[in-house]
Amino acid sequence: MANAQLDIKFTTNRLGNQNLVHNNYKFQIKSRRGDRCYWKCSTRNCPATVNTHNNIPTKVDANHNHPSDRMQLRVDDVLQRMKSRCKDELTAIPTIYEEELVKLRDREWNDDTHQLVEHIPTFYSCKDQLYNERHKLIPALPTTVEDITVDGEWAQTTTGQPFLLADDNTNGRMLVFSTQENLYHLAAADTIYCDGTFYVCPTLFYQLYIPRQS
Repeated sequence: MANAQLDIKFTTNRLGNQNLVHNNYKFQIKSRRGDRCYWKCSTRNCPATVNTHNNIPTKVDANHNHPSDRMQLRVDDVLQRMKSRCKDELTAIPTIYEEELVKLRDREWNDDTHQLVEHIPTFYSCKDQLYNERHKLIPALPTTVEDITVDGEWAQTTTGQPFLLADDNTNGRMLVFSTQENLYHLAAADTIYCDGTFYVCPTLFYQLYIPRQS
């Protein structure tokens, strides 16, 4: 038998499915009946199982036929932090990856930390997982100009200020982005330089026009 005091936690794997972790062993769902879940060890042919009711363990058979993989669980925790940041932030994904590695290196350096860093997958091998998490936050790119919808948080700055000043479709779609504060600075400028950029312009548009003050 088991009880609510049993040390377990739940994690999300690379496919978005839930895993249960107990005593440095990982379990995956075998079957589900309402609020009851029946878990089996993630290692193939291992007989260990855990039963839960409303995420509270009710039965544990920890008869594993293999050693635990504590290091892999620690790697999973690091990747989970990266995924959470990819979903909750707009920081560039390569930057998130590097920042999380730096955090590990900034800790007291020892053999254990060194092994953990060595086991972290390269950015190339885990980037698809990270970008999939980001896609849960960011809408799919539109395929036509008519499909473009800029509203809610996408029409605001990161501090919540209105950022979309105009959305005009009189002679072709034209979007104007700025804050009121930036307009005050622009109006007060003695000289304004304007730059029409084509190379970095979004695919569905013809030109990106940027005014600058001096």
